[in-house]
Amino acid sequence: MRILISNILLMAIIACIFISGCTKDASKPRNRKPIDLSQRTAPDFTAQTIDGKTITLSDYQGSKAVIVDIWATWCGPCQMEMPLLQKIYEKHRDKLEIIAVSVDERGDTGKVMKFVTDKNIKFKIIHDLTGDIARKFPTRSIPFLTVIDKDGKVVKTFLGLNMNLQSEIESTLGL
Repeated sequence: MRILISNILLMAIIACIFISGCTKDASKPRNRKPIDLSQRTAPDFTAQTIDGKTITLSDYQGSKAVIVDIWATWCGPCQMEMPLLQKIYEKHRDKLEIIAVSVDERGDTGKVMKFVTDKNIKFKIIHDLTGDIARKFPTRSIPFLTVIDKDGKVVKTFLGLNMNLQSEIESTLGL
């Protein structure tokens, strides 16, 4: 009986870690409820992708919905989320762009590129070396997704790993 209770407790702890998201410094408080950005214009940014292309978020306005994902290679839930995002991208790339913003520390661009190559990620990846992009989005925990409609308005945010991500995004954007 003790083993069963111990196993259940261990599984519950692991589930809480994956559901709540990651933070690099566990001593910092986590913002478990993201600030409601609904119907606000998404914060704009211009950045270079890891493959050297310059992109500006507002350039997609009027043509595609966009998901901005704040993530890191060291974050377990982020690692689990990336294949889910790739599936969504493959299915809806004509109507949806995904921009994943890595908050890995400086000097880890090689690690980010290796992760993207190993996972066969095809959507846009930015390594936010200064943290300027991530600070535009209200979270202290990752993964953090912001869903932006084609008019440039934030329609939903997701904090932590969501295994129903595809159906929720499709429902949110009417895909």
